[in-house]
Amino acid sequence: WPSARVAGSRIATGVATPWPSGMMPGVAAAAAARFCLATRRLATPLPAQVGRRWRSSEALSHPVGASSAELASAESQGSSQSPAVSSDAPVPDLVKPEPKGVAGLQYRGPLDEDMTGGARHAVAVSALWSNIPQHIRASFQAPSTLDSDQSNTLLGGLTSRVKALALSTGLAPARWAWTPTSPAAYYGGHIALAPHKKGQTAAYNYPSILVPRDLAHRFPTDLYADPVFQTSDPEHRARMHPVNLYSRLQDKTTLFLIFSGQPLSGLWTGLRQWISEIGEDFNALPRSQVLRMHCEEGWLNRRTHQLTKFQLRRQVEEAELFTTFVYRGRWRWQYVRDLHLYDKQLPVVLLLDGLGYVRWHAVGMPSEEATALFRQLARRLAHEKRNYI
Repeated sequence: WPSARVAGSRIATGVATPWPSGMMPGVAAAAAARFCLATRRLATPLPAQVGRRWRSSEALSHPVGASSAELASAESQGSSQSPAVSSDAPVPDLVKPEPKGVAGLQYRGPLDEDMTGGARHAVAVSALWSNIPQHIRASFQAPSTLDSDQSNTLLGGLTSRVKALALSTGLAPARWAWTPTSPAAYYGGHIALAPHKKGQTAAYNYPSILVPRDLAHRFPTDLYADPVFQTSDPEHRARMHPVNLYSRLQDKTTLFLIFSGQPLSGLWTGLRQWISEIGEDFNALPRSQVLRMHCEEGWLNRRTHQLTKFQLRRQVEEAELFTTFVYRGRWRWQYVRDLHLYDKQLPVVLLLDGLGYVRWHAVGMPSEEATALFRQLARRLAHEKRNYI
C-alpha cells in the first residue's frame, strides 16, 4: 500500500492531501492510522508500548468512518503485505538486576537509623565490630591531662581519712605516712617532679634533669627475676633460673620498663606506646639495652608466675625471651619506693646508668613533654663521663 503510506505520513505531519484515486476514504483512514501507530511505537519506550498495546488494537479494529466490509478488505490486504504483530510476545525484564560481590556494596546512613529493618540489629552489630577488648580500645585514646579527674574522689578521700586516723594512733606501719606524690617524698624536695592529680593517666612524677648519683636510688641488689624463656630440654634448663638483675645493669645505659598486666600497664598498651615513642632513638645510643619486668603485688600472683610466663612468652619475640622477666619474690616496701611501684594501674619507666642508679623515672602513659625530656637526658647519660665515685 504505497499510496496509503504516503497519505498516512502526510496525515501524521499535518499536511492535507487528497485521497488517491480508487481508494475509499475508510480504508485510507485505517491504513494511515496503522502507519502512524507503527511510527509512534518506534519512538516510544518499551513499557509505554506494552501499556498501550490493548488500546491500539482496539482503535485499529474500529476506525472512525470505516464500515465492516471495508475493514475486512483492509485487514486481508494488509496481512498479505506485512506480517501481523503478535500480541502474546514475551515482555523482557524491565528491572535491572543488582550487582553482586564488591560492586553490590552500598554505603548508607547510620545503622540505627535504617528504617528498612537494619535498625533492629544495631545493638548486636555494635558489640561485634571488633575483637579488641574494651580496655584495649580505651588505651588507644589520648592520655588525660591534669584538668581531667576520672577517679572516685569520694572513695579516695575516705581511704585517706582512714589512714590518717590509723597513723594518729601509732598502730599503722611507717610506710603509710609516705606519700609518693608529695614534694618531699623523693630527694628531700630538692628536685621538682611533675605533679599528679587524681585520675591522671599521663606521665607524672618525673624530673626535668638527670638526678645526681648522690641523690638517686640504687636498683635493689637482691632482686631476682625469672626470664620468660621456658624449655623441657635438660641442657637448657639452667637458662630458666632466676637472674640477678642488678648484675645485668652494669656498664650499660638501661631503659627499664615495669608493667603489672593491668589494662593500661601491659605489653601491648603502655609499654608499646613508650617503645614506639622512644625505643628507636634509645637503641641508637652506645651501650644501651632495654629490659622489661612484670611485677604485681599479691600472694596469688607469685604462685601463678608459671602461667604468667606462659602467656608472656607468646607475646614477645624470640630475641626478647631473655630481656623480659617476671618477678615472683616477696613484695617489699623498699622496692615500691626505689622502683616507683606505687601505681599498678600505669607502667613505670626507669633510666639507669652503668652502676645501676635510677637517674630518671616516670609513671604513666607517654606524653610529649615526658618523651622529649627522656630523649634529651638519655643521650646525655649515654655520653656522660664514667666515674665510680
